[in-house]
Formats: sequence, structure tokens, C-alpha cells
Amino acid sequence: MFGRPFFRADSIVLGYSDLEAGKQRWIRAFDCKVANTAHDRDNPLPSDVALRLPGSDEPAILLCSKTEIELAHLDAGTPLASDIFCDKLRKAHELLSSRGVNPGAIQDGGDMQFFEVRDPEGNLIQICKEP
Repeated sequence: MFGRPFFRADSIVLGYSDLEAGKQRWIRAFDCKVANTAHDRDNPLPSDVALRLPGSDEPAILLCSKTEIELAHLDAGTPLASDIFCDKLRKAHELLSSRGVNPGAIQDGGDMQFFEVRDPEGNLIQICKEP
């Protein structure tokens, strides 16, 4: 679709009550591909789902089962917002709109433009223009 990766992220970890629905949403909205989970990370859970953004060789998104997190007595530590970066903010907004994601308005945060999307479980993702 694009010459270089359209969306980029460093590391996003999110918990989901319905892990399969969360995975399908990421695949549909961002064209993610399922990847092998890293076995060397701390406290891996059996149902963890690692996802790669298009054009990336490494998974940047890890989806975890909220039930398994609670049963393992782990700290869920859901971030206030997770960041995804892109070069073409308006094009990203249009793309996500066309996929039924319902992004918020593009905002100017002074040093960075961004918009927000919220998934059905309340996770907040900020799509930020690469500086």
C-alpha cells in the first residue's frame, strides 16, 4: 500500500476482555499481522497475541487477556494512551475512517498534531504526526 511503513510504534501493550475481538480490530484497522510472541519477555501469558504493523519485521503490539493477567496476579498497567506515529496524518485519519474506526478530530498539540481513537474496551490510541 505504501513505499515505507505507514504506521510505526515502539511498543504497545493492551489488555482485552475479548482478546479475539481486540486482535481482529487491530488487523482490520491497521493491517496488522500476527507474529510470534517473544519468549524472552517477562511474564508471558499463554494467550498473548503479538502483532506487527505493515512494513515492520518486529512485533510492536502485544495484546493480553485481562482474565489471565488477573489470574497471574500481574500488574495490568494499561497506559493512559498508546502512541502510533505516521507521516501523513490526514491520510491516516481518512484510512481509519473508511475502516469504521471513528477517529476524533485532528488536534494541534503545539509541537505535534494528532488524533485519537478509542477501541470498544476503552483503550485510547493517539495517532501522532511524525515530527
